Amino acid sequence: MTIDPGPADYDGRGDLPDALAFVKPNYARAYVAFKRIDTSLTGPDLADRLDCSKPTAYRYINRLSDLGLITESEQRGTFAKPTPAYTTADTPSERIVTDGGTDESHR
Repeated sequence: MTIDPGPADYDGRGDLPDALAFVKPNYARAYVAFKRIDTSLTGPDLADRLDCSKPTAYRYINRLSDLGLITESEQRGTFAKPTPAYTTADTPSERIVTDGGTDESHR
C-alpha cells in the first residue's frame, strides 16, 4: 500500500508541522503515514506502508525523530529481540480531536 499526500493533506490549514517544509517530500509521506494510523509503527511496518526498503524507512524514522515529530512509544517483539515502535509526538487527546472524535478531558 502506497501513501501519497495529496492536496487534502496540504490545504493550508496548518495540519502538517512547519518542520516538514524544509525536508524532502518523502519525509512528509512518512509523517502522513504515522498520522493516518491509530497505533504505533515499527520500521518494517513503515516500509510496508510506503513500499520502500527497511533502511529507507529507518532513515525516515530517524529524521522525523530528530525533528521532534515522532517519538518511540513502545517495544514490540520478543524479550531477546525487541523492536521499537513509533508514533507522532502529539498527545493522545489531540489525536482524538484531530480524527473527528471528542476530547474526553473537557467533559
